[in-house]
Parts: sequence; structure tokens; C-alpha cells
Amino acid sequence: MDKSSYTSNYKVRIADSDGNGFLKLPSLLQMLQEIATEHAEVLGVDFKTISNDGLGWALSKIYLQINELPKWGTRVYIQTWPSDKEKISTFREFIARNEAGDILFEARSQWLLFDLNTRRIARMDRLADFPRLTDKYACSHNKEEILERPHSPQTPYTTENSHSAGQCDIDLNGHVNNTVYMAWAIDTIPSEFYATKTPKWVKISFLEEIMPREKVHSVCKISDDITAHSIIKAESNRECARINIGWQ
Repeated sequence: MDKSSYTSNYKVRIADSDGNGFLKLPSLLQMLQEIATEHAEVLGVDFKTISNDGLGWALSKIYLQINELPKWGTRVYIQTWPSDKEKISTFREFIARNEAGDILFEARSQWLLFDLNTRRIARMDRLADFPRLTDKYACSHNKEEILERPHSPQTPYTTENSHSAGQCDIDLNGHVNNTVYMAWAIDTIPSEFYATKTPKWVKISFLEEIMPREKVHSVCKISDDITAHSIIKAESNRECARINIGWQ
């Protein structure tokens, strides 16, 4: 059995849909996270397995190309596979299609292995390697360009919100889940902009973990059809994530 790639499908639920009935970006990230987890189980490197060695996975970077967001009630078919490997990171690709086989969205992501006890990055050689497909990539853009850090929002900010990491924001690694960062970013976009635009691409760098009850500021700067976001810890002023979204 070839384990190098994995395919599954997910229905866009009411809870996944925005006010216009389209898949929300945080829910899109949840779909990718879910299928990555399912494939990790097949490969024997899922959280339950590697946590016995004090290890966990953390999403470091992701780039999304969006052709079309699926609507509520539709089924999305996603294929994923591990590709490149570096000393401290591994890359995973995704491609999502509708029932007709048309590409809805594609993604390239970078994942880090980290030590659950020290909360520091761990080397990939602490795990046995797993099957990979290195001869193709989901996104058509240059793979190095895709993972360049998004640009920082410039002051004066367009909008700014404050949040506190709640119990439901925390995942198995004991920190705020990556999908919550996206939700915080979306919340800073003015309603009149968000209601009339469609996302075409998303670039995210996750820079520092956020622990339970930590307070953060989410800031947004709109320049033409790009929103630049930053999630910043209120106490230390350290940047935890940077997000750019291209709209049309």
C-alpha cells in the first residue's frame, strides 16, 4: 500500500460557513489540519504516537492559493502528501477539488517538530522518516517565494482588536491552535470590506506560541486589496503571527 499520499473528503457544515454561505478561512485551515492529522496516523507520526517521546507538531508557515471557496453543504475532496525535508522542518502539500474534479484551493505548508517539555524546536532526526513525494508541489508559485515571511502591517493601523486566549482556543499541544490566529485576524477586517471581497491567497508565518489566558492584540492594515495582519502579545509586545491576505 502506497502511504506517500492520502485523500479524504469533508462536508462544509453550517459552522464552517460565513454569512454568505462560503467556507470560512479558519474552517479551511481546520480541514487541512484534520487531513494532515489523519495522514500522520497512517504514517505513524501522529500526536498520540510522538507525544510518547515528548514531541509534538506545530505549523510554522502556510501559503494558500484559492480559486473558489466551496459553499455550505458541498463536499470537498482533499489530497495531501509530505514533500521536502530539512533539519528542523518538513513540508506538506495539499490540493482540494470539488465533486467535478475542479481545483478549489491548494496549499504548501512547513511544519516543525518541537519538544513538549522544553517548548523548543526539535530536530527532525528524532523521528524515523516517512514516505514522501518530492517531485510535485500543490502550489504553482515558486516554492521558496511561497514561504517568505509576510510583510508587516504598517502604522497607522486600519483596525485593532484585543483578545484573551480562552479554553476552547487551546489544542493538544497546550497552546493556541493555528486556526484561532486566523479567526483573530479576520475579526479585524472591517465588515464593509469583508462583505464585498473574496480571498485569493493567504500567507501566514507562525512565530511564537500563545499560552492559555495570554492577552494579545490583533492589528490590521489595508492597502489596496491586501490585508496585512499581526498578532502581538500584550505583555511582551512580541509578535506571534503575521498574516497577509490577497482579496478581489
